[in-house]
Amino acid sequence: MSASPTTSPGQPPQPVLAPNPTISAFTGKAWRQLRRALLQGSPDGNCRVEKLPDGILRYTAQLSREDVISILNAEANALPQATIKIDRKRSIHRVWLRDQSFVLKTYHHLHRWLAVSPDRKSWLGAHRLNNNVPCYAWFRKHDRSSATIIYGDAGNRDLYMPEWSHNPDTTTTALFRQAGGILAALHRQNIFHADTKPGNFVYMDSPTTNSTLHLIDTDDVRCYWHLSTRRRLKNLAQFMGCTREDIPGEAYLAALTAFLNGYMQYYPTTATVLVAQFPAIADAIAALYPERHHLNHPIVSLLAKRLQAYQPDITTLPS
Repeated sequence: MSASPTTSPGQPPQPVLAPNPTISAFTGKAWRQLRRALLQGSPDGNCRVEKLPDGILRYTAQLSREDVISILNAEANALPQATIKIDRKRSIHRVWLRDQSFVLKTYHHLHRWLAVSPDRKSWLGAHRLNNNVPCYAWFRKHDRSSATIIYGDAGNRDLYMPEWSHNPDTTTTALFRQAGGILAALHRQNIFHADTKPGNFVYMDSPTTNSTLHLIDTDDVRCYWHLSTRRRLKNLAQFMGCTREDIPGEAYLAALTAFLNGYMQYYPTTATVLVAQFPAIADAIAALYPERHHLNHPIVSLLAKRLQAYQPDITTLPS
C-alpha cells in the first residue's frame, strides 16, 4: 500500500488531498447563549424542553416531536434496528425511520449530579462541536436509569474497523489524510476532543460517492485559550496507537503516513518539529496502549525514521 497514488507514467505521484476541514466549535457569548437554550429551551422554538411523565425531553426543531418520540420508542414501534455497541456504561443502536437512519446512544447508571453526567456533556458537546453530524434530542429518565441521545447517522464504517485496509490505496490515503486534517483543524482552534481514537472517525462506505469523514463521540469536548503541547500530542497518540492484530503493519505505516501528512497540511508545524516531538508521542502511545506495544513499537519506529529523513523545508512525508 502506497501513501501516494501514482498518476500517468513518468510523472511523480500526487497525494490525494483531504478537503479543507470545516470542523469548529462555539465559544464565548455565542456558546453561552446556545448552551442556555439547549438546557432551558429558547423563545424561538429552535430548542425545546418538555416534561414527560417519566423524564425530561430536550429536542431541536431539526426533527419533529412525533419523529423524536417514535425513534425513542423504536422497539415498541417495531422500527428496524441494528446493534452497534453495548457495554456496561452505554449502548449504541442504529434505527431506521422512513428509510432514514439515526443513531441512538443510551447511557446507563447515570450520575446523580446532572452537571457532570456524561449524557448532559454529550448533548452539549454535540452542539458545541460543529462536526456536521446533527444531534436531535436528549431524553433523561427521572429515575436516572438511562438517558438516550438521538444523532444523525454519520456512517457505517470507522477507521478502527479492518475494512479500510481492504480499500484501494487512494481511498485509504484520502480517509487518513482527512483524519489528520480534522485533528489539525481542532488543534489550530485550541479545541481538545478527549477521545480521538480511530473508532471515532466515521464514514459512509459507498461505492458511488467519495467518503467524507466525521469525528464523533462528544462526551468530552473542551475549548482553551491555548491548547497545550501535551494535550495535542496525546490526541495524536490516541489515534496512532489504537492498532489491531488483523491489519498488517505495512498498511498501518502507509495509513499513518497519510494521517501525518494531513495533519501537517492544516496545522502550523513542520517535519522538523514533529521529529523533536515524536519521542513524546511514542511514550504517550506506550502509556495509552501497553497491551499493543508489540504491534505499535515497529510501526512507531519506522514512522520515526521517515520523520528523521525529512529535509527541514519539506512538509510532506515520503511514502
